Amino acid sequence: MTPAAYSPPRHPVAKLQRRLTAWKAARPATLRFGEPLLSISFDDFPASAATTGAHILESHGARGTYYASAGLAESDGPCGRNFSAADVVRLAKSGHEIACHSFEHSDLAQQPVFETLQDLAQNRDAMQRMGVGEGAQTLAYPYGETTSALKRSLPPRFSSARGVLPGLNVGRADLAQLRAFSMFGKPFAAMRAALKRAAKHNAWMIGFTHDVSDAPSPWGTSGADLDALLRTAHELGFTVLPVSAALARRLP
Repeated sequence: MTPAAYSPPRHPVAKLQRRLTAWKAARPATLRFGEPLLSISFDDFPASAATTGAHILESHGARGTYYASAGLAESDGPCGRNFSAADVVRLAKSGHEIACHSFEHSDLAQQPVFETLQDLAQNRDAMQRMGVGEGAQTLAYPYGETTSALKRSLPPRFSSARGVLPGLNVGRADLAQLRAFSMFGKPFAAMRAALKRAAKHNAWMIGFTHDVSDAPSPWGTSGADLDALLRTAHELGFTVLPVSAALARRLP
């Protein structure tokens, strides 16, 4: 049986806590770029993202960031069958970024910080056993959930961490909670609408999704939509890069 998708708490106190966490920057930075940048990322990640998603990116001369939860590998989830070790090795050899999404894929706002740090280390070790030689340089919080304490405690090896709050990464930013646009459902329209604004301001946009197929899950993207987004981005002058490579383009 395919497991049901988890949904974080949505009561008023939880919503307030999310706002406070996002407001308190743990790694404040001023981001400036010489060109508009776009990063496409895949969370969890389903096998279809490693095949169909990677093929579409590569057809545009681009590479993506794959936020892997090793504990989900080769299991069935709400977005389909998840990645295998062979997928990880192939993606890394092709120039895609393999990043961290925790091992257990738990709601990190609902557990002690030390437990999360152990989980992140477990994911690093598991991914290395799968064939990823270097530890992940960037993190995406499962479900976008984090806390101020966790943001302050992230290991130095992570140059950035990504949430799910929409927005452009330019000007004042928090490298411990980068903004990102959903590439599925109604929020995807907000990303498309923001492309011209991002291009005008040489901003960095991050998009995130899960599976990629002709009939995607509610949390996935169709191949046609991904292809169209990349075509539009190129027409607007975006350079498409993995998350760590895009961050490295920041101007002093």
